[in-house]
Amino acid sequence: YIHLVADYRLNQCMRKVSGAFVRGMSEVINPSWLRLFNPAEVNKLISGGDADLDLEDMKRFCKYTGGLSSSSRTVKLFFQAMEGFTPEERCNVLKFVTSCRRPPVLGFKHLNPPFTIHKVTCETSILAYFGGADVDRLPSASTCYNTLKLPNYKRLSTMIEKLKYAISSGAGFELS
Repeated sequence: YIHLVADYRLNQCMRKVSGAFVRGMSEVINPSWLRLFNPAEVNKLISGGDADLDLEDMKRFCKYTGGLSSSSRTVKLFFQAMEGFTPEERCNVLKFVTSCRRPPVLGFKHLNPPFTIHKVTCETSILAYFGGADVDRLPSASTCYNTLKLPNYKRLSTMIEKLKYAISSGAGFELS
């Protein structure tokens, strides 16, 4: 029974879709050329490699909402944190925000909707505010809108800690 269900789901249901894909691909690329590559190489040719994202390009085409601008302290801390991250961590931030860990093939100019950083206001007590305590809330994301919702962290160390926790948790909306 399990074998029949698996065969139906993986082969029978996908036959029409797979056939259409192969026919379309054959119109663009000669099938004999594709045989020169293994599946991993074809994947890399079609969707790009796991290259590090271009932070300058990201900054140039990033949109800011909720009262943020490119000169806001929160934005500067975010990009400072991103500069200190490994390429894999930067790709994980991108995945957290956009659901795709690969940077846009033609650059962030062509990401639609654009990569956006939105300021999230958080309740802090007067004592914490004047006492220097930092915001405890985690960043969250709206992947449909490519939006990172960032609280106003005071310190770079807090920004790094909260971003790393958020990207390693595998959650987005759930962190709101």
